[in-house]
Amino acid sequence: MIDEHSIADFRGAERACRGSRLSTEHLALSTLAFFVLLFTSLSAAAFEVKHGTATVRVDGIEEAQWKELEGMLKDQLTLNGNGAVAEPLADDLAFFTRQFLIRGGWPEAEVRWKLEAGSKIALEVKAGTRLRVGEVVVKGTTAVPEEELRKFVLKPTLERPDADQKLPQWVEGDLKEGAGLVERRLRAEGFLNATALLIPSVDHDAQFRRGVTVEVVAGPRFVFGTASLNGAPESLAKEMQALMTEQSGTPFNEARVQQIEQRLRSMCAEDGWLNATTEARYVLSKKGGAVDVLFAVMPGERVRITRIVTHPEFSRGATRVLAARFKPLTGQIYEAEEADFVFKRALDTGMFALVDTEVVPLDAAKSQGELRITGEETQPHTLGFEVGFDTFLGAQAGVTYKNTNFRDHGNTLAAELSYSMAGPIGFVSHTNPALMGSPWALTSRWALEQFSRFEYDRLGTTLGFDLVRRVSGPLSYGLFFSSSANTVSTKKLTKNEIGPSNYTLESIGMNVLLDRRDSPILPKKGWMLSGRMEQTLSMLGGNVSFMRSDLRGAWYQPLTKSLRFATCLELSSIMGAAAKDIPIDSRVFNGGPNSVRSFAQRELGPVTPGGTPLGGTSAMFFSAELSYEIISNLEFAVFADVGSLGQGKNSSPFDYSTDFRQGIGAGFRYLLPFGPIRVDYGHNPDPRIGEGTGMLHVTVGFAF
Repeated sequence: MIDEHSIADFRGAERACRGSRLSTEHLALSTLAFFVLLFTSLSAAAFEVKHGTATVRVDGIEEAQWKELEGMLKDQLTLNGNGAVAEPLADDLAFFTRQFLIRGGWPEAEVRWKLEAGSKIALEVKAGTRLRVGEVVVKGTTAVPEEELRKFVLKPTLERPDADQKLPQWVEGDLKEGAGLVERRLRAEGFLNATALLIPSVDHDAQFRRGVTVEVVAGPRFVFGTASLNGAPESLAKEMQALMTEQSGTPFNEARVQQIEQRLRSMCAEDGWLNATTEARYVLSKKGGAVDVLFAVMPGERVRITRIVTHPEFSRGATRVLAARFKPLTGQIYEAEEADFVFKRALDTGMFALVDTEVVPLDAAKSQGELRITGEETQPHTLGFEVGFDTFLGAQAGVTYKNTNFRDHGNTLAAELSYSMAGPIGFVSHTNPALMGSPWALTSRWALEQFSRFEYDRLGTTLGFDLVRRVSGPLSYGLFFSSSANTVSTKKLTKNEIGPSNYTLESIGMNVLLDRRDSPILPKKGWMLSGRMEQTLSMLGGNVSFMRSDLRGAWYQPLTKSLRFATCLELSSIMGAAAKDIPIDSRVFNGGPNSVRSFAQRELGPVTPGGTPLGGTSAMFFSAELSYEIISNLEFAVFADVGSLGQGKNSSPFDYSTDFRQGIGAGFRYLLPFGPIRVDYGHNPDPRIGEGTGMLHVTVGFAF
């Protein structure tokens, strides 16, 4: 605020200008002085702290300074108790405030005080220029590179919200904290008695920079000698002993000992020994050297889950799903791997934003436990909109709706309507994730599709049922049944080319998946194997008969931190019918972003003069790929593909053409949580009549 004396001074100056007939320049200078006074008054903030009847007002500091100064003033007022607000207290507060500012990097700081009516003390601060940190020198050790230790010294200072990364402010308290980090870093290397003394320079240079020296005394170094084990459960003895062997010769410190104990307890807990305790015994020599450590494990009793209890605030549907998902654990010894699998299955339903479990002992021996489930449900209703582009379907747009707790039964109701250059597709599905309280999930789906590409149009409607059980983390299998009615129209294709034009297609089959990849969406390590068998039926009037099999395997192996290798093999075969007796969209195809990438989608094999792929009865595909992470989430890949397409009447799943076609190419992948956006170009090294020299693919997801 502008005080009354300032306003009076300005008005007096204005009257003097009028009486003396000063020039307009003098009036302008007076006006400028007023606005300078106004700006100074507004920017010089005042802060207050109160204790009892005493009030301290501080003028001339910034808010960042006040946040640290306020605590010190409160402490001093508290020490004063209910004493009178007098000159000694005011002088002490001014002295401590100045010392605080000097330590904070304001060596020219001045603080004046005065007493005001109403038990008030006013402190007026002139901070001056703030010091910056100059050269930082670390002396006395080569155990850790000096540059690394210098970063530790400056770390607290540079982490301040207002820190200047090139010229950090001088805050002596932060630098002392940094010296403490140097000690901790050396102790992590086994120098348990290390000390680091901060020695600031006496004076600062002309640029207000003060250097600092950190004198380090490392002392003797301690390393792990023999790490032995006592009391480990037989099932864990080998794994725990391997952990002991790893420690020999590594830096010794108490934090590392505690980490090893925690790891031993975690191993026990993962195998059902939830009440395990550990103890470490060792003796330190004054001269350092090897430290022999005995780790004693007291596993206690393994815990058997006797019942499952869900939190009462869960909805009826959520309770039903959780009870079915966790039911297999009842009566079983608790094992972390199995519990984690069930836990993930519960999250896979989409009903839960958070699920947490706790085992509570039910007897004195702690051998029986109650598994309590808590968590948070998601908003069941979601409405989404999608836009995208695919090199086969072209531009796409759609709207989706999902209810993950339909009618509070824990079932999922989903609907989607989308449109692409190939035509509209719509479906409605209903999933019961715990059929009759069992581990089985049943999905029913009704879809309507119009496919208008190449030289024909197909309109079809399909009703399907999928019964799936996930046996363990990597293994799942299921049964399916579907029935569809389809109409195909064309003005250019022959009957043999198009196959049946009005047909129903009923089929029953099963599929199996064994997936040991580290991620099904963004795999970098592991392998997977899937198989599918489908047999058409005639019991509902189906007029198409064949059996189809699909076998697919993939392997992923990181070569370095940034380089990954992957390979895939796929065999597909239709038995019992020739290509001309199979509807065109039910045939086997090859070529595209997920097969031989030197061809457009479906276009490896026979194609009509008008560009319609005719497909066949068997297809083989093999690929190998090297990908390199250029920067975080962006990969560059090179690949080689080979595949074939056959049209004969096959007698086994392994009948396929040996007319192999190749593709070599490169591409980029930008990794996102739902999968990579992938751009690949595949080159055709041996194009035949009517074929191009290559194909560009833009799609979402890895090729395999």
